[in-house]
Amino acid sequence: MRWHPGHDREERDLAAALARHHAPYWVVMWSYSLRVWVAFYLGPATVAPLRYADPDRLSRQMRHVVRTVASGRSP
Repeated sequence: MRWHPGHDREERDLAAALARHHAPYWVVMWSYSLRVWVAFYLGPATVAPLRYADPDRLSRQMRHVVRTVASGRSP
């Protein structure tokens, strides 16, 4: 069966919700091929993209990165 964007609507909607919740520092996308959410940090530090299959774990890690950067430490 060929993939269609409607197949992962819930995952994409959750990615959008995570991006809104963690704005303005993060962009979040659902990766169909990897079956994970990928978060890209837009803040003042260089941070490798985060990839998690569990959206709660991703959200916790996103908060951790923001706290770490705000404290002046390197993420």
